[in-house]
Amino acid sequence: MAQPFTKSAAARDLTLMHVANMSEDECHQYFCKVRWRSIEQQVCPSCGSINRHYYRKARRQWRCKDCDAYFSVTSGTPLHGHKMTYKKMLLGLMQYVQAANGIATDRLSHEMDVQVKTAHVFGGKIREALMTAQDLTPLSGLVQIDGAHFGGMPRFGRRRRKSDRLIEIAGRVKEKFEKKKGDTKEAPPRSRTNRTNWERCRKNRRIVIVLRQVSLNSGEGGERTITAICKSENMIDVTALANRYIAPGSHIMTDENPAYTKLDDQVDPATTSKKWKHDTVNHSIEFSSPEGINDNQCESYFSRMRRWVKGVSHRATPKYMADRATEFAWREDNRRVAFGQKLELLLTVIFNQGPSVWWRGYWQGHHREDEILFKG
Repeated sequence: MAQPFTKSAAARDLTLMHVANMSEDECHQYFCKVRWRSIEQQVCPSCGSINRHYYRKARRQWRCKDCDAYFSVTSGTPLHGHKMTYKKMLLGLMQYVQAANGIATDRLSHEMDVQVKTAHVFGGKIREALMTAQDLTPLSGLVQIDGAHFGGMPRFGRRRRKSDRLIEIAGRVKEKFEKKKGDTKEAPPRSRTNRTNWERCRKNRRIVIVLRQVSLNSGEGGERTITAICKSENMIDVTALANRYIAPGSHIMTDENPAYTKLDDQVDPATTSKKWKHDTVNHSIEFSSPEGINDNQCESYFSRMRRWVKGVSHRATPKYMADRATEFAWREDNRRVAFGQKLELLLTVIFNQGPSVWWRGYWQGHHREDEILFKG
């Protein structure tokens, strides 16, 4: 059996140990190299001047030679106005990159030696940058589509499901004969099968629909991923997603869900012929047809996200589910990238975005108003 990439030496081009042994100045220089590709010249975020600006060593800031504005390597980015050291931020980013199934906020705060509030906002800013920078150009070639529900799990009952039946029956009989007129009835114990419990949980249930462009080379798997959050896996949303994010002439593979039946009826206005080739696999019979029809790359994505829910966060709330879905799309697409290259990719994404909109001033009450839902 071939060795997984994450277990190979090639994946360890930069490790947590390397970052831990770096000094604060070395971490600062790493940030400069990633943002400006140089430690000799800087780009002023105020006027765009490229020069060797005046350096203030004590504050690790520069003064622009043209407009006299002061700036640092994180000015005008989601990390603008940070109070953490560069080494702490680099350690946090390295932890984020190495966590295949995501990292809990508590764990991140322990590793970075910061408050949970700081770690929560730090992770949120990373996900916001990934969402803003996501490549949403239409997928082409072989594209697999599937949906899975997250969140809205029913809560367990207050009593054990497999309790001693004899004691339970005896208690009910005793309660029946000792009950007096006018006694108020005790609320029944919560049950997973109780309709009220299910209705309450369905409010938080969301469908993550994933579209994955699959490499035509054997063994390479998914190349690029686009995700969307819907309230149900329905025909209207699925058709709208396909029209927006899948190029004409592509080959689409889905399961037998009725939501995908309209994909066969879509017509390309340029050629007046069928827009896509659409094949389905019946999951009630097989995972993959003899002809190779499957949506296994979508299942790979869902497997990673479910491991995050079950083993890391233990919950999935609707408000920030779109952020999480984008995060795991990025993790899936870069699963065979070495840690050092992945860290540089992530920092490049962060430095190419402006100051955070959703997380700046989060603990002062400046929150995103609502969840991000796709509506076809």
